[in-house]
Formats: sequence, C-alpha cells, structure tokens
Amino acid sequence: VNIGSVAGVTCMKSGTPYASTKAAMNQITGNWACEWGPDGIRVNCVAPWYINTELAQQVLQNKAYAKSVLERTPMGRVGEPHEVAGLVAF
Repeated sequence: VNIGSVAGVTCMKSGTPYASTKAAMNQITGNWACEWGPDGIRVNCVAPWYINTELAQQVLQNKAYAKSVLERTPMGRVGEPHEVAGLVAF
C-alpha cells in the first residue's frame, strides 16, 4: 500500500515538488498493479486530500488558502491521520 495524495491528480497553487512526487507515486502504483497483478500481488495507493499534519498546518495558516482548500473539500474540514491509517492497516 502506497500513500499518494489528491495533490498528485489535481493542480494546486503551491507544493509543486510534493505534488509531482505524489503524482509519480500514483503512476507507479498503477504500473505495479498491472505488472504484478497477474501473479496475485495487489498494489494499492491511498490518496487523501489535506490531513492534519505539521506540513498541512503550515500551509493552512494562510486563512485565504485554507478557505480555498475547505471550499473544495466535501466534508468541509481536513482529515485526521487516524482516518487514513484505518485504510492501510490490515
């Protein structure tokens, strides 16, 4: 299970290095799934939006930016780490 990000599939106003590496993670996951799937090996990528981490807290300090993020977020809030952890724990 790889950890990607919505940042890897949408355009954003900041974080170009982060977004480009997450896009690469999304792509390599799909390629590995195609390559290894016939051998019974599953490869998945969880791609959350903003999660309440130190990195996200730094960029969300900008109130205008935070507003634009939350307007694009269906639940109207950032996610919590345990919400992602539950997807990958098995």
